[in-house]
Amino acid sequence: MNDFITSKANPKVKLAFSYQQKPGDHFLVEGFHAVNMALENQMVEELFLLKEDPKLKAPQHIVTPEIIEKLALSQSPEGIVAVCHQKAEEPLSSDRVLYLDRIQDPGNLGTLLRTALSFGFHDVVLSAQTCSPFNSKALMAAQGAIFSLNVIRSKQESTLDISSLKKQGYFILGTALKDAVAFETFKESEPKLVLVLGNEGQGIEPAVLSLCDSRVKISMSGIDSLNVGVAGGILMHALAKSTL
Repeated sequence: MNDFITSKANPKVKLAFSYQQKPGDHFLVEGFHAVNMALENQMVEELFLLKEDPKLKAPQHIVTPEIIEKLALSQSPEGIVAVCHQKAEEPLSSDRVLYLDRIQDPGNLGTLLRTALSFGFHDVVLSAQTCSPFNSKALMAAQGAIFSLNVIRSKQESTLDISSLKKQGYFILGTALKDAVAFETFKESEPKLVLVLGNEGQGIEPAVLSLCDSRVKISMSGIDSLNVGVAGGILMHALAKSTL
């Protein structure tokens, strides 16, 4: 049964707000697109919205605009916020894997997750030093992609992650500005491939880079580097051409 809540001090509202402040096993997403993706993946526990919507199959709290503004982070919220639970991690199942080494900016992480889903990188491994994908800014940038991806949060050293992936038969492709070949010359022929992207300021950790089977760089002029979200998009699109 749906209920009506008019006070921001309501215990349900306060509990949901705590998930926004410190996401853990539960977190908040906003906007109809992201909420629908969460519903499709059966990850929604309850909804806060301005008016009842029988098409949305989850418990609904009908609330005031002030409550939506408290729970949402966007400047112009769409009037719907969902409390979601985290998706269980699964074993790697795809031939294209994205490995993110020490990504620190939540916006970059969310952008990379959204791009990974767009170009068929359904398995994404986050190093232990990468920021949380459940950070509110990461969730907003991901636009619901996290619900359809298998995101694995590593708890060990990055070198151990890469060594494990190599043992599973993956070709490890790293990105670097030095001692790297132009990506246009890279002959992609490996059936199983991991694309490694590194920290915004420092790139891939040297010990991880030493384990890569090949290193590539994006040819450019006028500037010496690209934002990791932009670079990741260029590379994932190119690597996915043959499978799209």
